[in-house]
Amino acid sequence: MILKIAWRNIWRNQKRTLITTLSISGALFLIILMRSMQFGFYDNIINTIVQSYSGYVQIHANGYWDKQSVNNSMEVDEKLLNEVNSIDGVNNIAKRLQTFSLVSKGEKSKGAIINGIEVEKERLITDWDKKIVEGSSSFKKSDQLILSKGIAEYFNVEIGDTLVLFGQGYQGMMAAGKYVADGIIDLSNPKLNEMAIFMDIKSAQEYISSENIATHLIIDKEQYYDEGKIAKDITNTISNDYEVMIWKEILPELDQMITADNAGGLIMAFILYVVVCFGMFGTVLMMTEERMYEFGVLLSIGMGKIKLYLIILLETIMLSSIGVIISVLTTRPISHYFNKNPIHMDDFGEGLADALGEFGFDPIIPFSINWDIPISHAIFIFCISLLISIYPAIKILSLNPIKAMKK
Repeated sequence: MILKIAWRNIWRNQKRTLITTLSISGALFLIILMRSMQFGFYDNIINTIVQSYSGYVQIHANGYWDKQSVNNSMEVDEKLLNEVNSIDGVNNIAKRLQTFSLVSKGEKSKGAIINGIEVEKERLITDWDKKIVEGSSSFKKSDQLILSKGIAEYFNVEIGDTLVLFGQGYQGMMAAGKYVADGIIDLSNPKLNEMAIFMDIKSAQEYISSENIATHLIIDKEQYYDEGKIAKDITNTISNDYEVMIWKEILPELDQMITADNAGGLIMAFILYVVVCFGMFGTVLMMTEERMYEFGVLLSIGMGKIKLYLIILLETIMLSSIGVIISVLTTRPISHYFNKNPIHMDDFGEGLADALGEFGFDPIIPFSINWDIPISHAIFIFCISLLISIYPAIKILSLNPIKAMKK
């Protein structure tokens, strides 16, 4: 009965109800689309940089990250892999063996990061085959290398050329060998393109004179899973001999850039929420003040103050709910469209795409379709409704029916 009365009451003044709901839905429409665009852009940057190389979560032996030496590597067995695979949200796992070496060809030499990888596992985590710009995408022989684009250009390498690797092996052993360039990869990251070389992980283990070891376990997550929770669950599951890190700890500069940009989005959202608050409060204020005589009559004939307040509370919630539903229904198809058809950065200004490309970012903005965005803002609007309803509660609880009817 109370619900029915509240619904009828909000339509007693149809113009005011429409104006209020449209102001709520309009502001929320802008907030949801703005945040969908922002989070979609962040996800794209993270996918380009994080998913292409570092992974969302990494596992190392304790102390490896502070002193990144092959001597701090770990032995990866089936028990460890099964424990990690049992965690909710873990999609794929790839082993890597990383070490530093001097690379030479002719009279030129250069320091490089040697990455021993499992190509089949890398394909599940990264767009490995799409990044190959020349030559083979896999290792058919143990002496084959895939060079990053920058190193290939530095040495002027052609497929089939020989390079000499010289560095430190496991526990003081000498690491040296001749290897053949069999492919060139573009990692879409200027720094990585200048120093990364890939070989089969078994060849890398032979190169450093140690079998069955790895320096990294790279973990890919299922879409929209929280990598922080995955890392926490892994830490609680595996032995204390390992350290678990998320991409924010591995790439703090990227995390800081996203945090700073996100602050600007929050300021804009706050401004729009102020508009929503004043619009809703103005409506509730008028609904309360102009009905004081009516409230006095209802209290005089026996209606309880709590029941009367519940009617006003339901009216406020209904007004906000209508605005929320309209905004969600209108933004979902737009978000889905721009998720499938991302905005190109050149649409905002010529040269922006090239500028982002220099930092290794894909110059597109796909909108996020994560339901957390509309749901979180809908909950916030609901909380605002409850806060605004404090005013009519105070007025009703302190209302004197006789004085109200005289007014």
